[in-house]
Formats: sequence, C-alpha cells, structure tokens
Amino acid sequence: MAHRTLTIQKHILAGHVSVSGGVEMHGLASGEEAFYQAQLKEMAAFMSSERFKHVTRPYKVEDVVKLQGTMPLHFTGAKISDKLYKMLRNHQATGTCSHTFGALDTVQVVQMAKYLTSVYVPWL
Repeated sequence: MAHRTLTIQKHILAGHVSVSGGVEMHGLASGEEAFYQAQLKEMAAFMSSERFKHVTRPYKVEDVVKLQGTMPLHFTGAKISDKLYKMLRNHQATGTCSHTFGALDTVQVVQMAKYLTSVYVPWL
C-alpha cells in the first residue's frame, strides 16, 4: 500500500502524462507567471514608495505577494488615508498646520467639515 501511495505521489508531483490524460502538465501557466510578476512589480513599487521609506519590514515583497489572493481588494479607508497623508506632507512642506476640533456626534462632523481640513472623531 505504501508503494502505491508513493507511486501516485510521484506521478502527481511530476505531472506525469499518464496521470493527466495525455496532457503534459507544467508548474505554472505563462499567464499566471506574468500575473505574478506584475503583482511583484506593483507591490515592490508600493512598498518602496516615499510614504513607507522609514518602515523596516522583516519580510520580502515575494512573501507578501505569495500570500495575496487573486481578487483585487479596494478599501475605502485606504483612499482616506492617502488623502490625509498627502495633506499632512503638504502642510509639512509649506510649514503650515491643519486646524482641527473634536466632534461629539455625526451632526457636528457634517457642520465642521465645511470649515476645517480635518475633524477628530473620538468615537471611531
């Protein structure tokens, strides 16, 4: 029984033609490899951007891309985070500041939003 299991395992791992019905199997399709390389390039650009230049990571870009799924995810908070980061960098470059106040409820947030560049929301 162990011999049969070992033989089947070798056939599957080797992509043996007799197991695949006459079709020669390869490790990765060229489309998947191209997608993987594109993801690597995109993630490397993101992780080496100016925003993260002071971040030290104990892992490589390849490690992150290997664990990602194939469905693209878009987070609403990421857009707001980018907007805040750009605003703060702009204030730092020009030597100005962003005046802000804390809001106690959503009505105050809506009313303050017209007059302030940032509103502190302590309950989120």
